[in-house]
Amino acid sequence: MNAPKEIAFPERFIFTVASGRCGQASFTEWINCHVPDAHAAFEEPHARVRLPGFLGDVERRVRRQFVETDELLGRGRVLAAYARGDDGYLARVAAKRVAMAGRWCAAANKSIYVDVSKYYARGLHAGFSRVVPRFGLAILLRDPVANMRSFLNRGKDFFKDNARPDAPRNCLRMTDPDLAKGELYLWAWCEMYLRYLQLRHSGQVTHVAEIPTRDLDNAGRMAEHFRALDLPHRPLVRVPVRNTNLEAGRGATAVSAEDLRLFERFMNRLPASALDSLSVLRTYAPQVAA
Repeated sequence: MNAPKEIAFPERFIFTVASGRCGQASFTEWINCHVPDAHAAFEEPHARVRLPGFLGDVERRVRRQFVETDELLGRGRVLAAYARGDDGYLARVAAKRVAMAGRWCAAANKSIYVDVSKYYARGLHAGFSRVVPRFGLAILLRDPVANMRSFLNRGKDFFKDNARPDAPRNCLRMTDPDLAKGELYLWAWCEMYLRYLQLRHSGQVTHVAEIPTRDLDNAGRMAEHFRALDLPHRPLVRVPVRNTNLEAGRGATAVSAEDLRLFERFMNRLPASALDSLSVLRTYAPQVAA
């Protein structure tokens, strides 16, 4: 019997903190188009569906349960494990993801793996931090009210991808039982930023970049972020900003006066201690779409 092949792990890892709906697809394209040594993976593993129509929906559910599972993606049991503090389980899932990253990078002859996913900081980060002792870190920052409106346009189940706001391990615990769906997404935006700060100050981060989504339409600004992350790159050519809501046939994100009222209500619920940490919100002034 042949001995199993050794897995060549990537030399470097960069993880991305993201609320979702904040430019992950565009960021992935910037890296894969311009950084020769890096492989950027956008919310992998994807369910590799081959059957059409209704059969494809059935195949996707089966593959998410048994092949490219929800756990490997970073949801399902991962969210529950993070909430109860089972970092051993999270480390086992992360080790499988690291092995997958090694195979992808080896196949593409790349030495840097960039994980671009909203699921990383929702629980898998606690496992990855055990398996990958040193790593780069980027956060994609979208206007929080526009981010909320984009999610509401998407019409997804909030709790499929997020823990409850009152979960004991959260950085920002909110116990209000009457949080509106939009407020849940505002809470998730704040929670992701606080987890980013927690990771940034963990002592494991080698390079860091805070990337506002408006920078994804600016080659000069992206060059600065690549330098911050120590990503040698080719001359940058503008990457058209992708809007996956529009690509899916949904409406454009247009912030309304009602969205602003919901934001004000949410801000009035935030404890003072949270506002001290969320310095990015101190001068934030959302505007109704023109």
